[in-house]
Amino acid sequence: MKHLFITALGLLWSTLLSAQLYVEGTLLTPSNTGAYMEIRPLRNSDKSFLISVDYGQRRSQRPFDCLTDDKGRRYEFHSAVDALNFLYDNGWEVIAVYTVQEMRRYLLRRR
Repeated sequence: MKHLFITALGLLWSTLLSAQLYVEGTLLTPSNTGAYMEIRPLRNSDKSFLISVDYGQRRSQRPFDCLTDDKGRRYEFHSAVDALNFLYDNGWEVIAVYTVQEMRRYLLRRR
C-alpha cells in the first residue's frame, strides 16, 4: 500500500512539474497572466520555431518575450502546430487566429 501511494504521489508531482510554462524564465501563473495570452510563432533560420508570448507583461529589453524553461533557455519547436500542442498539454486552448502585418497570431485561453 505504501509503495502504491509513493508511486501515485510521484506521478502527480511529475504532472504538476510538466504543466509549468515560463516566459523568459518567469513562471506563468493565473495571478500574473489572467485568462488570456497571445502567441506569435517566429521562424528561425534553421526552420525551427520560437514562440513569442504576450500575456500583458511589461516588455523586456529583448525584441520578443518567448517561451522558455525555468532557466530561461528558449524552447524551439518543429512547427507552429507543435507549439500549439505543447501549450494545449499545458492548459491553454486556441480561441481565435488572426493575421497582423502578414504574421499569424493566436489568442489562447486558460482551460
